[in-house]
Amino acid sequence: MDGSENENQAHEGVEDVAVDVPGSGSLKIADVRDLTFETVEEAEKFYFTYSAAVGFGCRRDDKGESKGRIRWRQWVCSKEGTRDRRYLEADGLGRTPRKQTRVNYAARFMINYNDTSGVYVVNKFDPEHNHELAIGNQIAFVRAHRHVGTESLALTNTMTRVSIRPCHTYEYMVEQAGGYSVVGFTIKDLYNKLNQQRRTSPFESDSEGALSFMRGLAAKDPHFICRFTTDPEDRLVNIFWRDGHSYVDYQCYGDVVIFDSTYKTNAYNQPLVLFVGTNNHRGSIVFGAAFISDETVETYTWLLRIFLESMNGKMPKAVLTDNDEAMRQAIETVMPEARHRL
Repeated sequence: MDGSENENQAHEGVEDVAVDVPGSGSLKIADVRDLTFETVEEAEKFYFTYSAAVGFGCRRDDKGESKGRIRWRQWVCSKEGTRDRRYLEADGLGRTPRKQTRVNYAARFMINYNDTSGVYVVNKFDPEHNHELAIGNQIAFVRAHRHVGTESLALTNTMTRVSIRPCHTYEYMVEQAGGYSVVGFTIKDLYNKLNQQRRTSPFESDSEGALSFMRGLAAKDPHFICRFTTDPEDRLVNIFWRDGHSYVDYQCYGDVVIFDSTYKTNAYNQPLVLFVGTNNHRGSIVFGAAFISDETVETYTWLLRIFLESMNGKMPKAVLTDNDEAMRQAIETVMPEARHRL
């Protein structure tokens, strides 16, 4: 028997193998080539499900569009192709090249739009692989099949707000799911997703968390007050807060107020403004605090007015600040009867 006959028999053996694809049943290669799909998304869902059942990862490749419609789309094995030559050598690179994962094999799945039937038909389907396939619990750790869902991300964000670290939240989700191979992603995937969330909407997500925290304090303290402003894009700009204890302290010891700001020492590069006084034991007490976007006269004027409003309009007799011109002008406007001291 020559080599061509052996190759034909091997090919026929592959054609006869059936794969159990969740949602599609037991499919042979001929069955896959006869499939039709209403949308590109439906085809993509099928191929990702098929690749998970077989034990390999896949990714999107090229596509063709015309008149607003995708005419053809192709998916390939994640190990398809080769790495660019310039990334194979360490010379000139700042770090050692990563381990090669592509083995130059063209396993692919391609669909074309059929104008007559109005559906997508399978144009190419090459099922054979020249690399080792994942089996059993290994499939869950293939990169293409790991995904941090919105519910997992929301749970992690909620846990973080109550001081539970993401790594502990991940262990909780693993326990609930029934194992690391069932949860659907790794701890590294979760941290990557959190970093992506912070890069795309760092201020919005943190501002929502801050306002939620303030609402929680207000629910526990009926005298708690929080005031804030937003910009035209509905992003948090300035925020002031004080609790019931601060109100009582100010009514007793609010004749002299120290009005000062730190110089952008937090992660958001925003000044933190503190209203501080002294009690009869010569101890420092905080009357209120605020994060502001800038140190202009307008911002300080808004802040001082909100502070007096929260204290039922009680005016201090003296205000101590540093040598800040914007602070001085705001104090003269809002607290004309108070003595300004440096």
